[in-house]
Amino acid sequence: MSIRPGVPISLRKASSELGIGITPLRDALLQLEGEGMVTILPRRGIFIREFTLKDVKNYYETIGAIEALALKTAILHITKDHCTIMRQINKHIFESTKRGYFSDHLKLNKTFHNTYLNLSENTYLPSLWNNITSRLYYSPTEIVQMEDWDRLCCDHHDHLIDALEERDLEGAIHWMRDEHWSFRKQKKYIEQYYHLKSEE
Repeated sequence: MSIRPGVPISLRKASSELGIGITPLRDALLQLEGEGMVTILPRRGIFIREFTLKDVKNYYETIGAIEALALKTAILHITKDHCTIMRQINKHIFESTKRGYFSDHLKLNKTFHNTYLNLSENTYLPSLWNNITSRLYYSPTEIVQMEDWDRLCCDHHDHLIDALEERDLEGAIHWMRDEHWSFRKQKKYIEQYYHLKSEE
């Protein structure tokens, strides 16, 4: 089923279309409210919350901080085999973009980042990263694929791998936190990608 921001969610209709009971559906929506995905207004209904540029900025800053923290210990455990796998994945990421396989692109990108996040000694970080990126890549609007942005992101990935191979922690953190997840540096692409305009 397709639900647009600002349109009330009918529990009965959603329950029927999804094939689940109203009670578990209501519980799921309450959880989504806690995660900031929906808004529940007494006597007015349940609404998909608007996705704003500020949301993306907050997500980017948080993801960058998570990656920086994860890399501090992941770099101690990463091997040449891990780096080889990451280079192969990165190659497939860009190939999937050129072919227009956006769902494959997202899965490959997730696999790429989790390759080193899962090596962190802080086992909470991968689940936090996955939770936040799942919100980041959720959007009620039609996604626009941009090959130039994807090429830039893949370049960041290559620089990260170079830093990991050299055991250069400062460089690895720079390419992820200060480049790849820099809202300021990615803003022009983000605005096009999500059809969002600057609030400034």
